[in-house]
Amino acid sequence: MQPVIIVVDIGNTSTSCALACKGRIFRATRLPPHDPSRRLVRRHLVKLARGHRLRGAAVCSVVPNHTRPWLLELKRLTGKPPLLVHHRLKLGISINYPRPGTIGADRLANACAAAEQYGPPVIVADFGTALTFDIVSRQRAYIGGIIAPGLPLMTEYLADRTALLPRIRLDTPAWRKTDFNRMDAVGKSTVQAMLIGARLGYAGMVREIIGRLKQSLHEPRLQLCATGGYAAWALAGSGLRVKIDPDLTLRGIARIYDLNQAQDR
Repeated sequence: MQPVIIVVDIGNTSTSCALACKGRIFRATRLPPHDPSRRLVRRHLVKLARGHRLRGAAVCSVVPNHTRPWLLELKRLTGKPPLLVHHRLKLGISINYPRPGTIGADRLANACAAAEQYGPPVIVADFGTALTFDIVSRQRAYIGGIIAPGLPLMTEYLADRTALLPRIRLDTPAWRKTDFNRMDAVGKSTVQAMLIGARLGYAGMVREIIGRLKQSLHEPRLQLCATGGYAAWALAGSGLRVKIDPDLTLRGIARIYDLNQAQDR
């Protein structure tokens, strides 16, 4: 059996974990976005790694307060410190950006994976708590991107800032299966009106951002890829040709680990 690595993506919406081996991601699981105890992390990692020989671990985090339990338990499980993704590592791409240290680790992982998987020039959109667009140029350089409110923030803000509008849970199966392309554009209830507003408004924002990026980059063979929990829903019926890759961030973390093996030993 080939040895594997554990890859962990600590985000604001959730923490994703998986095993990785030779570019393949498997046993991917997701934990809710609460501050984890070491006991909870240990139990989750032991279950994830059961039956596999480990050669290391890598962590990508945009929530510093949640990172330490994962680093400690991964070190205990693998016998060596996990690799923590940052801009000074080998990424398979260069960085042409004024302050590289301000780039989110998840955005670096996305850019690394997108360049490796789809080839530059490429735009990668990540549909999470925030909606991010990151660009890798034809010269395989990360050159920047765009950050916009994510889909959850659109509905949560309405509930937080109004007295009567309800809070809509976007993680329910019924909501995800809603076919907005066949729904009347006029909402017949408060919830339906909010859902249609989020759907149409979000799709319009995504199309406009990608359209402006295409105009700015002047690249006839520009690749588009997307990841994140809301990618498939947000892009359905948009008319955009985008490759949706749910494991893109995890694949990027694994790729960065492989590129930096000598540093991690």
